[in-house]
Amino acid sequence: MDEATLERRLHLNMTLIGGFMVGYGVLSRHDILGSAQTGNMTALAMDVVGHTDEQWFFRILALVIYIVAVSTTVIVSHKISKMNLKRLSILIDGAVLLIIGFYPAEMNPFVALFPIFFATAFQWCSFKGADGFVSSSIFCTNNLRQCVTGFTEYICSRDKQALHRGIYFGKVLISFYGGVAFSFVACQMLDLKGAWIGIVPVVSAFALCNAEYVLGKIKKEDILKASA
Repeated sequence: MDEATLERRLHLNMTLIGGFMVGYGVLSRHDILGSAQTGNMTALAMDVVGHTDEQWFFRILALVIYIVAVSTTVIVSHKISKMNLKRLSILIDGAVLLIIGFYPAEMNPFVALFPIFFATAFQWCSFKGADGFVSSSIFCTNNLRQCVTGFTEYICSRDKQALHRGIYFGKVLISFYGGVAFSFVACQMLDLKGAWIGIVPVVSAFALCNAEYVLGKIKKEDILKASA
């Protein structure tokens, strides 16, 4: 398996994990989307001008956690390699899925999703895409746009690169919403402890990440030998 194929499979694996965490949050915590801040910041903007919202304090904390996670990826990237940042993100996902499975049902929904806010934000900045495309692994509005415009452009111009773009983003959409569906099945089986089933794709992601690291290391050694 070549490096590009490994990168693609790893990104699709991470997209499935992203979909799983989003689906789990929606199913178990009152339809709250744990991977983005658009809805949260919209509510906060309305709070500023008088909207009644008992959750405003927890919304602010969720936003702060998201910002801290994004900032942390930048700070950490100056200390470790890109590959190690990916490994760290995968380990964070696994730890979060383990922890939230212990949370009680009566817990405040925002507080219960704080770990997911952190993990998804960290993942978003650690896994930025594959095949030369930038694609989110934690939400899909832009992925849908890229898929639709790619296929439409191909129909209009027969541009093979546009077709490749449509197919790639189509796979991303399938992986993400496959993860969402997977979370529903997991919650049907184990209720809130269904989060633990999400650790299975985390394990496969870690294996793919290690394989990508080893292959990259071998490639670098071959280049050094060739230039010696």
